[in-house]
Amino acid sequence: MKIEIDIRDYIPPTIALEAVKQVVAEGKMSKGEKAKMYYCWATTFETSAGSIIVLTRKYRKNNCFKVCRL
Repeated sequence: MKIEIDIRDYIPPTIALEAVKQVVAEGKMSKGEKAKMYYCWATTFETSAGSIIVLTRKYRKNNCFKVCRL
Protein backbone atom coordinates (compact mmCIF):
# COMPACT_ATOMS: atom_id res chain seq x y z
CA MET A 1 0.00 0.00 0.00
CA LYS A 2 1.26 3.45 -0.90
CA ILE A 3 0.41 6.49 1.23
CA GLU A 4 0.49 10.08 0.01
CA ILE A 5 0.56 12.97 2.50
CA ASP A 6 -0.21 16.58 1.58
CA ILE A 7 0.93 18.87 4.41
CA ARG A 8 -0.52 22.41 4.33
CA ASP A 9 -0.41 25.61 6.39
CA TYR A 10 3.25 25.26 7.42
CA ILE A 11 2.50 22.42 9.81
CA PRO A 12 5.78 20.83 10.91
CA PRO A 13 6.26 17.48 9.11
CA THR A 14 6.90 15.62 12.37
CA ILE A 15 3.51 16.69 13.73
CA ALA A 16 1.73 15.86 10.46
CA LEU A 17 3.35 12.43 10.28
CA GLU A 18 2.45 11.66 13.89
CA ALA A 19 -1.21 12.57 13.20
CA VAL A 20 -1.32 10.42 10.05
CA LYS A 21 0.37 7.59 11.95
CA GLN A 22 -2.38 7.72 14.57
CA VAL A 23 -5.14 7.64 11.92
CA VAL A 24 -3.52 4.63 10.24
CA ALA A 25 -2.97 2.88 13.59
CA GLU A 26 -6.68 3.19 14.41
CA GLY A 27 -7.37 1.27 11.21
CA LYS A 28 -9.87 1.39 8.42
CA MET A 29 -13.22 2.31 9.88
CA SER A 30 -16.01 3.09 7.45
CA LYS A 31 -17.51 1.02 4.69
CA GLY A 32 -17.67 2.73 1.36
CA GLU A 33 -18.42 1.90 -2.23
CA LYS A 34 -18.53 -1.83 -2.99
CA ALA A 35 -17.97 -2.71 0.69
CA LYS A 36 -14.35 -1.52 0.65
CA MET A 37 -13.01 -0.23 3.94
CA TYR A 38 -11.74 3.33 4.20
CA TYR A 39 -9.99 5.38 6.86
CA CYS A 40 -12.13 7.91 8.71
CA TRP A 41 -12.47 10.83 6.28
CA ALA A 42 -11.77 13.58 8.85
CA THR A 43 -9.96 13.36 12.18
CA THR A 44 -9.04 16.35 14.33
CA PHE A 45 -6.07 16.71 16.68
CA GLU A 46 -4.89 19.23 19.26
CA THR A 47 -1.12 19.54 18.84
CA SER A 48 1.70 21.83 19.89
CA ALA A 49 1.22 23.49 16.49
CA GLY A 50 -2.48 24.13 17.20
CA SER A 51 -5.65 22.42 16.00
CA ILE A 52 -5.16 20.35 12.86
CA ILE A 53 -7.33 18.06 10.78
CA VAL A 54 -6.38 14.99 8.78
CA LEU A 55 -8.59 14.43 5.75
CA THR A 56 -8.46 11.16 3.83
CA ARG A 57 -9.53 9.92 0.44
CA LYS A 58 -8.69 7.27 -2.11
CA TYR A 59 -6.74 8.48 -5.12
CA ARG A 60 -5.75 6.06 -7.87
CA LYS A 61 -5.87 3.08 -5.50
CA ASN A 62 -3.66 4.87 -2.94
CA ASN A 63 -4.64 6.39 0.38
CA CYS A 64 -4.16 10.17 0.45
CA PHE A 65 -3.96 12.18 3.65
CA LYS A 66 -4.26 15.96 3.67
CA VAL A 67 -3.10 17.65 6.89
CA CYS A 68 -4.12 21.29 7.48
CA ARG A 69 -5.10 23.71 10.22
CA LEU A 70 -8.70 24.02 11.38
